[in-house]
Amino acid sequence: MIHRLAAVPVIRFGDRCQFLSVQDVRNIRRFQKLAVMLFGSTLAGCATLPSSGPTSSAVIRGARINAEMPYTVVDITPQVIKALPPTQSLGVAQMGILSSNAKRGRADMIRDGDTLSILVFEVGVGLFSGQANADIIRAPTAGAQQIVAVVREGGNVDLPYLGTVRAAGIYPEKLAEELRRRLKIVSESPQVIVNIADTAHNVVYISGAIAKPGRYRLTAAHEKLLDMLAIAGGPADNPNNVEIKIVRGSQVAQAPLNEISSEELANLELMPDDRVEVVLRRPSYTVFGATDKVSQISLDANSVNLAEATARAAGPSDSRANPRGVFVFRLEKGPNDEQPRAVVYRLNMLKPESYFLAQMFAVKDKDVILFSNSSSNLTQKLATLITQLINPVLPALFLLR
Repeated sequence: MIHRLAAVPVIRFGDRCQFLSVQDVRNIRRFQKLAVMLFGSTLAGCATLPSSGPTSSAVIRGARINAEMPYTVVDITPQVIKALPPTQSLGVAQMGILSSNAKRGRADMIRDGDTLSILVFEVGVGLFSGQANADIIRAPTAGAQQIVAVVREGGNVDLPYLGTVRAAGIYPEKLAEELRRRLKIVSESPQVIVNIADTAHNVVYISGAIAKPGRYRLTAAHEKLLDMLAIAGGPADNPNNVEIKIVRGSQVAQAPLNEISSEELANLELMPDDRVEVVLRRPSYTVFGATDKVSQISLDANSVNLAEATARAAGPSDSRANPRGVFVFRLEKGPNDEQPRAVVYRLNMLKPESYFLAQMFAVKDKDVILFSNSSSNLTQKLATLITQLINPVLPALFLLR
């Protein structure tokens, strides 16, 4: 029996034609239905395609609908850059306040526990000459005697021939004047010089990442913060990677070392019992999105702008990134803010003037730079996925005939 077909499907391979059987046609139609179903389900799941980060439109849309973590998207313009909070940290201002409120005084007041060096000079027959027989007539001579004494707890010091003398709470020249007054009774033309040889009070303590940590004595030079750090050998790491923490009584201030200059109030004069700690920190920013490598990059310079930060990260990927959407995610806290505010700064790198703006925009510690993905990148991934699904099926249909 011969079956008549209204039309015989053929497939042309160059100059040769391949006739399809009824079963082949049925298989192709089944496959077409399957392909349509796969295409529809793939479109529905397009948002779940692998991606290294959000698109530019997703970031902007999130600013309107995100209630759990609200943020604001701000385009980087010259006006915005001028209105940015100062890059100087709050700790620098706090150190300036410490400096302004400090009561400047002398650093050589005698206190309990101090070790005193007392020099007594005499002319003629001296109390400390050591001569056994005072009746022996001899030519007048001059001599000196050094006495080392420790100020006891309670503020007194014991001296030979003079007994107990009050020393704590006064300055060396005042104590020398008092000793000279008492020596005049028993000595000929006495002169007295008093120095503080060692003290545990008129000092500052330097610790942490410093070349020579220890206890350093304050002098009449009124050493400032940077002076004392230099005396202690300087930081043991890159100055851009350390912060200075000062504890003065109940007050604490901490600021990056690279923000403290010699002429500012933050370079405060140190007071007795100040504690200075050099704290290691690793300021850095992170890069996500359409880039060849997600990375955390150290801010090893005093200041890094957005153009430099982008170049260090090798820039956005030409094949995947949307140059209209370069975002900087930042948590900002002003002097009157109780909680930090989430702000996203956007730069359109297709505009030539944006490269000038990028040089004016400073990158801060803990900033997150996002190179947004291009929307066409998702379409390309979808087309690749469909092709991978379809390509193995067609050859299989003909091989099974």
